[in-house]
Amino acid sequence: MAASWLLLSGCQPAGDAERLTNQELALVQTLDQQQLPNQDWALSSAVIQLSFCRNRVNDALLAEGEELNRWRLVGERSAFPRQRQEGLEQLAELYHDHGVLLWQQWGTVSSQLYRIVYPSRYSEPNVFNALASLGRDEKICFSSLDASQSE
Repeated sequence: MAASWLLLSGCQPAGDAERLTNQELALVQTLDQQQLPNQDWALSSAVIQLSFCRNRVNDALLAEGEELNRWRLVGERSAFPRQRQEGLEQLAELYHDHGVLLWQQWGTVSSQLYRIVYPSRYSEPNVFNALASLGRDEKICFSSLDASQSE
């Protein structure tokens, strides 16, 4: 009986981790559908360029800036291409693993440009620390600061 209780209690953290990941994915999806900055969320002044090691993820995040703007003006998930979900899942994993919340500005088949999203009541996070953390992730094959896009 005691052994059964120990086995069952060992399963608890997995449910908590899964629930947290679902919350992170929901946040990434919600922010992806919004025009930012707004009263709740701010964007970093610096722009980060990332390329995922899997071409499929880069393809899922393929979008011109005007397309993203148009989809976000509609503000509904159905306005976005279906394959985008896979890309958003990868962004949620980066958020989970590194604490860096990204908002896409543009994307080609080889890389994307992002700004860091943070609550507007806080100061801007250190983009160099974020870039260093993201650049060490095995899912990322290329990372840089895109000075041409910074404000």
